[in-house]
Amino acid sequence: MLHLLVLFFEQEVSKNYMQKMQRSTEEWILISISLLGALIILTFALLRLLRGDWLLAALDGFAVVAMFGIFIRVYFSGNTVLMSHVFVGLCQLVLVMTVMLKGADQLFWFYPAALVVFFLLRPWLALAIVSLSILVLSTLLWSQITMLHLFGFVLSALATMGFAFIFAWRTKEQQLRLLRLAIKDPLTGAGNRRALEEKLLEAVHHFQRVHLPMSLILLDLDNFKHFNDSYGHDEGDRILIAVTDIIQRRIRRSDHLYRFGGEEFVVITDNTGLREACLLAEELRSDIAGATISDCQVTISLGVAQYQDGETGYQWLGRADQAMYRAKGNGRNHLCISEFHDDQLALTDR
Repeated sequence: MLHLLVLFFEQEVSKNYMQKMQRSTEEWILISISLLGALIILTFALLRLLRGDWLLAALDGFAVVAMFGIFIRVYFSGNTVLMSHVFVGLCQLVLVMTVMLKGADQLFWFYPAALVVFFLLRPWLALAIVSLSILVLSTLLWSQITMLHLFGFVLSALATMGFAFIFAWRTKEQQLRLLRLAIKDPLTGAGNRRALEEKLLEAVHHFQRVHLPMSLILLDLDNFKHFNDSYGHDEGDRILIAVTDIIQRRIRRSDHLYRFGGEEFVVITDNTGLREACLLAEELRSDIAGATISDCQVTISLGVAQYQDGETGYQWLGRADQAMYRAKGNGRNHLCISEFHDDQLALTDR
């Protein structure tokens, strides 16, 4: 079991590394928009230089340099959150300044600038920013154009904003739904293997920065195959759901629960030493053993391991796995602790 566990996580870590090498959707959008925007505005800047429109050419030049800067920053750092806000602010500033300098003839820039906001920011924040942009532009043009022209701009701008908001809002909802499906076990609602792998990587990196203790509890339902064979898989599923509910009620909101295998679960406790994790594990064992879940008593065996500096995530999980199998060998409904003494692994029964 352990060598299969190690092989699985070695494969998953390798796959995660390859995924990290690929750019996220947010990165691709911001890289593409910033580069395309810089090239388009560069064309306008050159045309205005040829026509002697020095002020607007300077404004366009500033926008081009800033967009190229954003492109380079995102390309090499992958920082999309801050750069998205910077890009949106830049677009709105250049839009307002262009309209102030050249009047209503430049209003056509509003529409791509509005779409950019909905591409890069959360829908409700984008709605607020674009609404403010419409208000500012309408105020600037109030005395410069006819009421009919202004009314037409406001209506078309509101329509563009409304369509973009609906699309962005529904797309965001769909993304969140797909994300939940990707990281949640469909039966129990606990995190799945993919979520566990990502949490282990995140936990190890976090420990390297702050060195706060963290522990892992691996638990396995005893004789679960017997339950499935005797009562059917529907009853087995009901037991898994009931056990998950008991664990969720007992752990803290800052703890994380994952369904690792068919009847195996993992609890990762941040900022928790071995002693506190053992107390939690014993509470889980006692609560499940004392609960009326099925016609037969349901019990669990547990292995507990505190993270040791220098370990990988799967080595940490592997120690807990060894401890859990030691607990099963001691008669099940039992707890075993994995400890290090002078760099040697020790298994302690509880």
